[in-house]
Amino acid sequence: MFLEKRLTLTPDELAKRNERLFKNCRRFSAQHPDAQHAHIFVSMAEQNEPDTLKLIDWLIEKGLKVYSSKTFYHERKLTHHLITNSQDFNLGRKGIPEPKSADLVDPKLIDMVFVPLISFDEHGNRIGYGAGLYDRFLSEVREDCLKVGMAITPPLNNIDYADQYDVKLDFCINHLGIYQF
Repeated sequence: MFLEKRLTLTPDELAKRNERLFKNCRRFSAQHPDAQHAHIFVSMAEQNEPDTLKLIDWLIEKGLKVYSSKTFYHERKLTHHLITNSQDFNLGRKGIPEPKSADLVDPKLIDMVFVPLISFDEHGNRIGYGAGLYDRFLSEVREDCLKVGMAITPPLNNIDYADQYDVKLDFCINHLGIYQF
């Protein structure tokens, strides 16, 4: 239902929300200068996901090491790889952009993870895509790694069907602002 609602955004409204989201992500990054290793997903335009390409290039220009994942559905896991720019991707299975690099990166190296989601609530819970891939990944990072959702929708009051495997967000950034949990 929340994905369907996101898909109803007009191209103009989506562009406006993405521009405000990008500004809020830059502001968030400035507030966390110690984070030097950022993991980010590459958005799928057909899902009206937040546009991450501009942010990827901005983070790299700012001097951060930036990583993204390859998805292995059968094993239900992600592997993580250094990227050098927003064009450093190939389309993987299911049309998901994946880094070209084959070099693996240890999740313990990562300081900040930008997490894809469909929706989030005021308590740091998120609705993902249902495979549990990011929950597994987030359970592998260091305790002090910032878990940051990215959304172009407002928060819900409460997601009441979170389970013991769901990893809560520390922050969520959307077009309206930065939420800390």
